[in-house]
Parts: sequence; C-alpha cells; structure tokens
Amino acid sequence: MSDEYPGVYLPTADPSTYESTPLANAGWYEEGQHGGALAALITGHIEKAPTLAPMEIARVTVEIFRVVPLVPLTIAAEVVREGKRIQKIRAEVTDPSGTLLSVASVQRLRTAGRPLPEGAETPAVSLPPPGRGRAPDPTTWGVGHSGKVMFHRNAIEIREVEGGFSEPGPGSVWIRPTVPIVAGEEISPAQRVTAVGDFCNGVSRSLGDDWVFMNSDLTIHIGRYPEGEWVALDAESFYSDSGRGVAVGSIWDETAWVGRSAQTLFLDRA
Repeated sequence: MSDEYPGVYLPTADPSTYESTPLANAGWYEEGQHGGALAALITGHIEKAPTLAPMEIARVTVEIFRVVPLVPLTIAAEVVREGKRIQKIRAEVTDPSGTLLSVASVQRLRTAGRPLPEGAETPAVSLPPPGRGRAPDPTTWGVGHSGKVMFHRNAIEIREVEGGFSEPGPGSVWIRPTVPIVAGEEISPAQRVTAVGDFCNGVSRSLGDDWVFMNSDLTIHIGRYPEGEWVALDAESFYSDSGRGVAVGSIWDETAWVGRSAQTLFLDRA
C-alpha cells in the first residue's frame, strides 16, 4: 500500500506547506498523525534554514496540542536566537484554517573538531545488529487496526532485538525508514533520529490494549548524527496512578551512541 505514496508528505508550491499522505497516520485515532512523522517533517524543514556557521541539530522538542489531521500542514519557523555557536528556532504547525496544532523548539550548535581525551569517548553500541533482529509482522505491529495505512507499519522497517511491542516491559529495536519523509527529498540523519525517537512509549509499553499511553510531547537530544540507515532505540516506560507517565530511550547507530529521547505520556483506559 505504501507504493501508492512517494513520501510521508508531499511538497507543494509553497515551501512552508506540505500535503499529508496516509503514511503519516498513527494508530491512536481514526485519522491522526504519528508523532514521529510530524517531528521528522519539522526537523527537515528547519534544517533548510540558513546558519551563520556550520551547524547541526542538537535538540528537538515537539509539543502536540491536539490531534494532527491528515491535511496540508504549514510550518512557520522563526529564529529566536541567532549566533555562530548556538541557534534556536521556534516553529508553529497549523492546518489550512490556521488552527495551531503543534509548537516545536529546535536548537542547533556549531560543528567543530574536538578530539576527546581517553575515557570520555562516545560509548560503543552494545545491541545486536539489525541483521540479528526479529522482523515482526508489519501488518499488526503497534497500535491500530489492521488494513490501515500507517507510519509505523508502511513507512518504516523494524527489527526487534530485545523485547518489543508484543512483549511488556523495556525493549530495543532497530528502525529504518523505507520511504522519504518528504517526497523527492533524501532523509537526513537528524530526521532518522527524530522519527525513531518517538517510538519510546510503544517499544517499552507495560500496559495492555485496554490502555491508552499516548505521548503529548517529544524531546530528543542528538549528541552525534547517526551513520547509515538503521537507528536503534533502547527504551523503557514509567507510569504513575495519576494518569501520566514518562518514556525514555537511548538512541544508537550501528557503531555508537547517538542521543536520548523522552516523552511525557497521557494514560487512560481505552
């Protein structure tokens, strides 16, 4: 089914507006977008903004105010702090009526060669490689009824290496996007990280199908850009009886540590 769509989003004549395709769907709603798809779209859009010096994205925070429908999305980005070392951008995502759907804060830091002393190096990956992982049934993996086109079933490839969606508790998976986030554009390393980082709550769930454990936000810190197509997420969730929780995860490529992801969770009975 994903062959029908050349990307999760389609570019339009307005460079700030993107047409949503069914590949952006999440499983929480009859029609509503996956946080990883939205975060990757925002990340790629902001990467196009100019900088005063060579920079890379170091942190992405996306707050989701309401269900994001499958409609054209407009991203209005503003540089709120400019500099040669640090740049901060605020972005607002709206629907065609002007309704505010999401607000993002992105920080970019200058890049420079700074060899680290012994003992402070980036930790090497300890997870089994994706080639040794299990490929779950892509038609049923994650929340949502079968037969529906969704981001987590039709736009990515998954390899479970420890635990997984069908096993309660902490889990580790490798994820590789299989279609562009925006049709005609190559997926950037930062987009790969933001797309994967949103899977913390699903990969590490300890609640059954009779529970809702949606994230209301997503924050990702990127210590280094990943190399290659596969990105791993090693995640765990924590819940409280107040109706909320937190999901966190470490992010890796096939060589070493990449960054960290965190989500605030909204808990309820389904």
